[in-house]
Amino acid sequence: MKKILAFASLILAFLLLLPLTVLGQPSKPTVESVEIEKINPVKTFKILRTEKNEVEEISYNDYIFGVVAAEMPALYELDALKAQAVAAHTFALHRSVSNKEKGYDITNNFEVDQAFITETAAKEKWGDKADEYIKKIKTAVKETQNLALTCGGEIILSAYHAISSGKTEDCKNVWGGERSYLVSVDSVGDKLSPNFISTKTITKDEIKTLFADLELTDDPNTYFKEIQKTDAGRVLTLKMCENEVRGADIREKLDLRSACFDVKFENDAFTFTVYGYGHGVGMSQYGANYMAQQGADFKEILCHYYTGCEITEIK
Repeated sequence: MKKILAFASLILAFLLLLPLTVLGQPSKPTVESVEIEKINPVKTFKILRTEKNEVEEISYNDYIFGVVAAEMPALYELDALKAQAVAAHTFALHRSVSNKEKGYDITNNFEVDQAFITETAAKEKWGDKADEYIKKIKTAVKETQNLALTCGGEIILSAYHAISSGKTEDCKNVWGGERSYLVSVDSVGDKLSPNFISTKTITKDEIKTLFADLELTDDPNTYFKEIQKTDAGRVLTLKMCENEVRGADIREKLDLRSACFDVKFENDAFTFTVYGYGHGVGMSQYGANYMAQQGADFKEILCHYYTGCEITEIK
């Protein structure tokens, strides 16, 4: 879910070759909660491996380990990894209910669900640090076993992302629909990330080609104007000539790291200065690590990013 929204090409290639006619296409997360009464502690998760179009049954420990290993840098603080483990477990439980008629609990498609890697793949990725990191993440998984985030007696949609703009985003501004636990909160540590700011330069002609359907004029001053932003700094909408365009669509079309950006035109090109990385909703992973470095434990981290939530053991 890092989302973490720019890696479709390989997956789509496999889907074209192996359409999901029996299992059904994986759907994007909906913003609702699931009653705890519908949830039982799971020993295994059924994972749709989209690259193979196969469902694989994976133990709880192996699955949560694989998500944490894929979604969060292993060098992060232990309590940040614990927070990630709880968020990953909660997200998987939530998706398992919405996917109950599909023959799987969740996919490994990180565009709509969560990334996952095996321990073998993690070892290859980490090299000389493998033993240290594997032990660290397994500790995080073990010490948060069966814990999940709840709000009002329901399992939440525990969205998370890499780096916020310094404030996380209200989910209504990204996906629509209001959720009391997915509202904007401060995440000041994100501004200290070496990857907080990125830039991308795109020529005027490239913009015209990418947005050919809008029939843009030759005047670049009409391309990005009347920009409307949220309190967290993300672009909600802007005008391209007389066309209103969503900031999220600009981000997707131009492959920007987030929809929190400024833009200026000079030398016949547009330069986008982008803040943060990901959709901005829920827990900021870099922010979680910053909080852990300041002494916060995983429960404090989770309760900060998921407003009004409780940490519940699923029995």
